[in-house]
Amino acid sequence: MRRTGKQARVILSYIVGFLRSIPLFAELIEDELAETVRLSNGVVIEVHTASIGAPRGRTFLAVLCDEIAFWPTDGDSANVDSEVITAIRPGLSTIPYSLLLIASSPYAKRGVLYANYAKYFGKDDAPVLVWQGTTEEMNSSLVGDPLIAEMFAEDFERALAEFGAQYRNDIVAWITREAVEAVIARGIRELPPGEGITYAAFCDPSGGSADSMTLAIGHCEASGVAVLDCVREIRPPFSPDAVVEEFSALIKSYNISRITSDFYGGEWPRERFASHGITLDVSTRNKSQIYTEFLPALNGQRVRLLDHPRLIGQLVNLERRTARGGRDSIDHAPGAHDDFANAVCGALVNLIADRRPALVRPSDMSAPSHREAWSPPLKAAYVIALIVVGDLGTGAVVYGAQDATSPALFICDFDVEPVSAGSFASIAAKLEALRSQCRTANSAIWADESLLLFARSTGSNAHPIPKEFRGEDRLLSVAGHVASGTVKIAGLVAEKAKSSPFAGALDVRAGENVDDPLRNALVSLVALCLDDERLAA
Repeated sequence: MRRTGKQARVILSYIVGFLRSIPLFAELIEDELAETVRLSNGVVIEVHTASIGAPRGRTFLAVLCDEIAFWPTDGDSANVDSEVITAIRPGLSTIPYSLLLIASSPYAKRGVLYANYAKYFGKDDAPVLVWQGTTEEMNSSLVGDPLIAEMFAEDFERALAEFGAQYRNDIVAWITREAVEAVIARGIRELPPGEGITYAAFCDPSGGSADSMTLAIGHCEASGVAVLDCVREIRPPFSPDAVVEEFSALIKSYNISRITSDFYGGEWPRERFASHGITLDVSTRNKSQIYTEFLPALNGQRVRLLDHPRLIGQLVNLERRTARGGRDSIDHAPGAHDDFANAVCGALVNLIADRRPALVRPSDMSAPSHREAWSPPLKAAYVIALIVVGDLGTGAVVYGAQDATSPALFICDFDVEPVSAGSFASIAAKLEALRSQCRTANSAIWADESLLLFARSTGSNAHPIPKEFRGEDRLLSVAGHVASGTVKIAGLVAEKAKSSPFAGALDVRAGENVDDPLRNALVSLVALCLDDERLAA
């Protein structure tokens, strides 16, 4: 009850092939249509999409629900698996010995399939028979198939579900419906702009052909609760320029001139919003980081949401996936969407984070004006490149120069990109150019211990970053150095930060973006150069 069109015809071809292989059944086939097979005894075999409307008003001898583990369970679809099954049951009740058959590879531990498995599997005298078998047990011709062995070697958890009939332990629900229901403002779909309130907005852009383009606007109350005031979703297909114009008018009605978005589409969202007088900043958090920071705020009831079923559905449909390397990511389930959730969580997380005092601001490290942009020192005591790799595999390289005639530390350049063995030749070359520019004989690379072998392969002087200089441990000390004017951003860095999705890493708040490699590299650089005596020696 799931496939239509070409897929339906494929399924029916298997059914017809099976019937024709049995002489008694072959004689019953009366007519074959695109999605229907009629038998001479009055029975009709049909393939339908899995919806709550398709089964109603019908009488069934048997119904097969195909791959139900991948049907919506509690998301933004009206046709969740439990509702479709509820719609099927009346049609089965009028024929004695009618059968409801559910066949699927297992997936996450949720939905109708898992509920029946947990309740009835291995239970004597259970009213539901649960049959679980591996691919090789179900099809002996595949015993020893090299493809199955290859799939297990590539991704054990995925292959265990596809071929071993086991539920995946690396995928779990991220947000409970109960937690969302507890913070819903019942009956309120939107709050109008108010006087004296500072609002913030987050946009999830789209090109207009596949995903929705969404916008969320909110404010923070004196109590610290982040309130969602307004949400908009434009579903594809649409003209991106027309949507930007519509969103810009709404943004301005809340007296907002600057918004945040995820990193999508390069420069076009920034340029389109700028043409309407709206400045767009790219979020320093990726989607997983936004959802990770949203969860404790939700569970602590420090957010208030509008009564919007589609938003609720997308939030409760989010999944946490654990990769083989142990890293977690949060995203929507297969076939689902999270455009609403991304915009709303982005807006509310930003509002909550903005209430924390900024310990380090880019402006504190910048020259008084663009015309007087800082340049690296003409004579440096030493220059270094510091390399940090984040939890999601992205690397950050920051280049610094310690002035030989003053205590000033200059941040001369930075790059944010995947770091591999091949990256170190260019890092060493850039460090050598900086050493020549600053007229010093002293240079070194400081990196995570896992990268030292690559760094030393270039012939560079390489050292491990002291663990005590990572991020939060030295944040207050770093803030003190910045406040005193000792840390200065060179003009090149200021220009690159304007177009970098990680530019916000220079705006450091306690407890914020602690996994951002650029943030940690900057903090470690300042701590290493100004709090440690090894470089001075």
